[in-house]
Amino acid sequence: MSSNEGNGEIARVFRGSFDIRGFEDIEFNFQLLRSLGVVSYGGGTVGEILSIVPAIRPEEPETWVAQFKELAIRSKKLGLDLMQKGRMKSAHEAFLRASSYFRAAEYYGDPRDSKTRYIGMESRDCFIYAFRTANLEFEAVRIPYGDDFIPAYWISPLPQSSQTKKRVIMMMSGFDGTSEEMYFQSGAAALNRGYAVLLFDGPGQVGMRRFSTETPLRSDFEVAVAKVVDYLLSRGDVDPSKIALYGISLGGYFSLRAAAHEPRIMALISNSPITDIYKYMIGVAGEEAINSPQDIGLDYIDEIPEEYLGKGKKLQILNIILRYGERSMFAAFERMKEFTVGEAIKNIRSPFLGMVSQGEGPGAMEQAEEAVKGVSGPSSLRVFTQAEGADSHCQLSNLPLSNAVLLDWLDEVFGVRS
Repeated sequence: MSSNEGNGEIARVFRGSFDIRGFEDIEFNFQLLRSLGVVSYGGGTVGEILSIVPAIRPEEPETWVAQFKELAIRSKKLGLDLMQKGRMKSAHEAFLRASSYFRAAEYYGDPRDSKTRYIGMESRDCFIYAFRTANLEFEAVRIPYGDDFIPAYWISPLPQSSQTKKRVIMMMSGFDGTSEEMYFQSGAAALNRGYAVLLFDGPGQVGMRRFSTETPLRSDFEVAVAKVVDYLLSRGDVDPSKIALYGISLGGYFSLRAAAHEPRIMALISNSPITDIYKYMIGVAGEEAINSPQDIGLDYIDEIPEEYLGKGKKLQILNIILRYGERSMFAAFERMKEFTVGEAIKNIRSPFLGMVSQGEGPGAMEQAEEAVKGVSGPSSLRVFTQAEGADSHCQLSNLPLSNAVLLDWLDEVFGVRS
């Protein structure tokens, strides 16, 4: 007889102990959404991610780093254990989660600290482990780029025959994303459609700075993209008539700029299209960022009291200064003025799809519309709405819809039958 039967007490039953909530800080909420969004493609689990939220304090970004790093280490250990047992599918999934969690931890790390670089390299290593346990073609590639190299990943469904030429999407992130994250953003969905993908990090982007810590962003990003196209065409298994370029976030600028100077790009998708980085970033930061009477320099940013500049804001400013290769915030914003597509946008004659979300605001919408109207080839603009659950930056809140729009459009351009 149950211990409760004699006294009439009933043991309670609950739905669970989860407390679903985010942060009061808007930026931390977006970063949380960023990690939750990639759950659709194996970049984490809702339960694991939400379980660490109570221990994270936005005023102490290091708590974010510590919690995501611990989560990543556990996932990596699980992957190694599973691989040793021959459970390759489960190991693959665990390594993918570990890679994504290390990426999240890297985000709030101090860009000057070698520990942050180590976390980033762990994300890369776990990504490579994941594809050692997958039934796909996979290569971690180093594309020559002057004295440096562009780190990239070639991933493709296994070929049906040696004669098959592959249709390829080159994919790049933006200011603070990585090529590993691009797999979860759209790479996995493209592979499921039969596309080969080349994920890469160009100069100044996070993945390349892990290796070349001083490399800044460059306005003429077409120089780097040309090297990537050279690599693709050197392979011999790529169809030159079916090479697409997809860029998200700041990659919306890089992709437009590249396509305006690189005719070997046969289809272009920008999410969202950015024609002028300076105007875009003023829209993000507000005019007070450049109208402030006091500049913020690398030499003294650490000395600014937290009541005037919190740790999260300091990290954002540090990253802006360093990525643009300058010594102060004002100098970085001045350099942004070089980052424009300009009249060269008329050179884009390949089919072009612009993607933008309502929640990104009028500044993003204006530049997207300007880009779609400015190209010479066939173009269209897809606006994602709140009603679709997709009005966040790069549709992180509804990646399956975003990818359906992207890949359906590209299938049509390349004449692919589903």
